[in-house]
Amino acid sequence: MSPPPIELVLACRPRPNIDVDNLAQRAVLQKMKDSMEFVLALKNASLDDPLAKLSDDALDRLRNPPQGPIIIDSPGVRQSISMYLVLEHGSQEAYNRMRRATMRNFEGANGAEEILSFYNVEKLIAQHTGVESIEHDMCPESCLAFTGPFAHLESCPTCGLSRWDQAKLRASSGRTKVAAQKFVTIPLGPQLQALYRDPESARHMRYLWERTQEVLDGLRRTGKVPVVDDIAMGFDILGAVLDWRDQTG
Repeated sequence: MSPPPIELVLACRPRPNIDVDNLAQRAVLQKMKDSMEFVLALKNASLDDPLAKLSDDALDRLRNPPQGPIIIDSPGVRQSISMYLVLEHGSQEAYNRMRRATMRNFEGANGAEEILSFYNVEKLIAQHTGVESIEHDMCPESCLAFTGPFAHLESCPTCGLSRWDQAKLRASSGRTKVAAQKFVTIPLGPQLQALYRDPESARHMRYLWERTQEVLDGLRRTGKVPVVDDIAMGFDILGAVLDWRDQTG
């Protein structure tokens, strides 16, 4: 007896129909209400959300991604980027010392005068890749970030500590409010766009799709999944791929 079509096997688990808005209204405990506010924020998220704190340039790149690989002809600029990456966990001063030593020891060499300052190499990398960090105020004890339902709070609802740097607040008689601690994130969208600009990394990013097709083809031939060693063998992701095929033709 031949196995049933793979589309039928993977379609046997119905997609859950969850009314998130209704769940949010039914939440009673405060922690549940806070959690549901975050869920609703994700559901309704958009690039124009002011809480995202994306710059105008970042938004423009997300909507109009640059095409083609990045080409840098200057050996001095390439050296600047190489030093910056090598000193990923080093200080700004370490970079500047290496820059001065390189310019002094290779004086007169092609591109030596074009080695960039720390500020300018960071700016150049951001311009070329479109990757930039986003900062949100954070509890000094790392309890939470002041975003979502906590965006407008002056103190942490968990530990009670003030959001603001107390020394700077006192020095300005309460006029200058500077966050005592910051939480930094790097958005995923610009990173993916930067990877797609390089042929090799763009090819690597097709791995999941290509592996999923291999697994589906194997299932159709043998009715079995090979050794489960990858997310591509997962029941839900295979079913989602088949659902997408059905919807798109």
